[in-house]
Amino acid sequence: MDDHLPQRFIFVFGLLFGGGLVFLSPPFSAPDELAHFYRAYHCSQGKLYACKRDGHTGDDLPSSLAETYVAIADQVGDKTRFEISRAKITKALGIALDPQRQQYVIFVNTALYSPVPYLPQSAVIWAARFWRPAPLMILYLARVANLIVYLLLAAAAVRLMPIHKWTMAMVALIPVSVYLAASLSADAVTLGLSMLIVALTLKLALGSDRPSRRSLLALGLLLVLLALSKQAYVGLAALFLLVPSKKFSSPGRRWLIAALMIGLPLAVDAAWTYSLRGLYVPILPFVDPQAQLQWVLDHPWNYAVMVFTAICQVDNYSYMIGLFGWLGLHLPHWIRETYWAALGLTALLDGGQPLPLGLRAKAVALGTYVFTFTVMATFIYLSWERVGLQNIEGIQSRYLLPILPLLLLLPHGSAKLASSWFSRAVVPVIAMLITVLAAGCTWWQFVKTYFL
Repeated sequence: MDDHLPQRFIFVFGLLFGGGLVFLSPPFSAPDELAHFYRAYHCSQGKLYACKRDGHTGDDLPSSLAETYVAIADQVGDKTRFEISRAKITKALGIALDPQRQQYVIFVNTALYSPVPYLPQSAVIWAARFWRPAPLMILYLARVANLIVYLLLAAAAVRLMPIHKWTMAMVALIPVSVYLAASLSADAVTLGLSMLIVALTLKLALGSDRPSRRSLLALGLLLVLLALSKQAYVGLAALFLLVPSKKFSSPGRRWLIAALMIGLPLAVDAAWTYSLRGLYVPILPFVDPQAQLQWVLDHPWNYAVMVFTAICQVDNYSYMIGLFGWLGLHLPHWIRETYWAALGLTALLDGGQPLPLGLRAKAVALGTYVFTFTVMATFIYLSWERVGLQNIEGIQSRYLLPILPLLLLLPHGSAKLASSWFSRAVVPVIAMLITVLAAGCTWWQFVKTYFL
């Protein structure tokens, strides 16, 4: 089959699949989408940091943004319900932007993000503000921009991949990934950047030429952007150790570049986190990051067991395929397992390419996965959990998506089978069919939940 088919499939089918989700998913129903909307609008005004008032973090934004949310969402007891109706959409579209009429709004969690993961959304919002459409229209335009940028990043990653092109294509089109990209979530850029980093690192490691200065600078820039998108995934920089010493003029040069690749994103991550020290407000009253960190340092073995238990939590891997909204809407178990089976098949057969990854490379991939997972889990444990809690409850399945490609580098199949007609022709067809099936099931779940 055409070597360019995977990236073309990602973009063309991704536009169809994600474009449907842009309008099938009710406004503000994606995780923290209201807070993402506030932060994206905030960034579109050229503001780098939020401000703190009366123990809350947020800023002055047009009152119409909050009014649009009230027009769409239904508060039932202590829960918020999102259902689309013509009356709600008409009412929301009737709310004028009126940027001069402002109020202080709170977006505690997204205020900690840099503007990087909001570049697609904020660019469209900035342009839209000149003709002042209704906030609901701005939200939909920003969703489309987020989706397009995600698909471009994902398609570029697949184009760069020297192996596992169809595996990466299936990762990019996992229903949850496309769903997040079709919202205002900062996860879209994070996912796209993580896939690009994995792809470029593999190209540097497995390519026949020595890494060029241009490619090393590109990888370094991507790692810095990822660190500024979501600090918890800075551990992906360790994947650079995949690139063998023979690719450099000397072992010393290799370790120097590796130190820069790992150290620079860590330094940028630390600098951004330090700059937020006056803005952090615990979302839950029982959270105490300093006391929690001290507990971890006092009980390292207990914490290591907790992280290992979290890594082995099977449900997280199943639900990362199809768990939407505020964790209530999900794909049927059979479609999630079928998608995983297809992912495993493409990873095993390597999409018609040889299998050059040796034991050392797989160890680096697994080590990077465990390290990045530990950093991510520690961020969650420090900022969401009660001090001394004996498990890490705040890990959501979607948090594993940026590091999922690392796990799919581990299967090892027969090189003869990988280069066979079955691998070159049948596996791509299976990958596309399962992806289309999962997309159709996702659409149906949204129609059934929000429209019928």
